[in-house]
Amino acid sequence: MLLFDSRFWIGGLILITLVLFILHRVYRKDGIYLLIAGIFGIYMLNVIRYTFFPFPVDPQLLTLMRMAGSEPGMVRFNWIPFHSQFYDSILDDKSNYLNILMTVPYGLMVPFLIPVRQHRARMIWLGLGIGLVIEALQGLLNLLLGYTYRTVDINDIIFNFTGSMLGWGLLNVLLHTSIGQKKLAIWLPGVLKSK
Repeated sequence: MLLFDSRFWIGGLILITLVLFILHRVYRKDGIYLLIAGIFGIYMLNVIRYTFFPFPVDPQLLTLMRMAGSEPGMVRFNWIPFHSQFYDSILDDKSNYLNILMTVPYGLMVPFLIPVRQHRARMIWLGLGIGLVIEALQGLLNLLLGYTYRTVDINDIIFNFTGSMLGWGLLNVLLHTSIGQKKLAIWLPGVLKSK
């Protein structure tokens, strides 16, 4: 099994540094924007770590999984919203709560990086997009591996979307308080005005 070890962390941090350099040199982004972009990059490395790793690469293990009767490709795909494949109730599945928690930071940080304040539809699409991309990539990996490595689940998309909207909602609540406006105006110029 391929683990998200120091090689991936170092490679990811190098990539984040390169992106920050380009944002600063080419797009003239300021220090606060770069700080948030760097934190967001580290956050996304963790999302990748928890949604795709450990990853099976051992040829013997892959052959064994394919021969042992494991479902080929996309058999374990849940199309039914709020239906649990493994629990009596969707509320019993702790992974649903983890999917929400995983994307709350996404909803909090994206508005600082991409202009969404005056474009609610854009944030809704971005919130929906993170879950869709994760599940689509997991499904593609299932097909490439030839067995069900990760279950592709509509509930994951729903709960990822819920988490990102909760994060965005929390940010909007904060922006409407006098303390939040003062602190954000000082530390994050440009967030309160339309971009």
